Amino acid sequence: MISRILAAMILLTALATAEDKVGPGTYKGTWAGGGSGDFQLTLAADGKGGFTAQVMFTMGEEKVPCRTTSLKVEGDSLKVVYQFDLAGNKLQSAVEGKLKGKTIEGTYRTTMPGGDDAVDQGTWKATAP
Repeated sequence: MISRILAAMILLTALATAEDKVGPGTYKGTWAGGGSGDFQLTLAADGKGGFTAQVMFTMGEEKVPCRTTSLKVEGDSLKVVYQFDLAGNKLQSAVEGKLKGKTIEGTYRTTMPGGDDAVDQGTWKATAP
């Protein structure tokens, strides 16, 4: 009897401490910084044990497509760097986030490609269905 209770406690402890992992899917949400809008991150399996990422966000009514230049997923954390054109300007953003349940949230920082000075920065949050 005691061994069953002990086994159940160990199992519950393991489940409670199990780490959520970022997985494939389309995460939809919002971003806010110097402006605000919709944010969408789609992660798909790359066939090599990793992921590919597609990012899209809105600025006002305009959908801004992005080209992913790097992606790093480790457990419940991710970092995506992507480039985009906005009003004739070439820009680059890096988003970092952490998964909590079905929601990834974190920060972003936008610079000129190859630059270090932030053009914009803020937060984002997106949830998988």
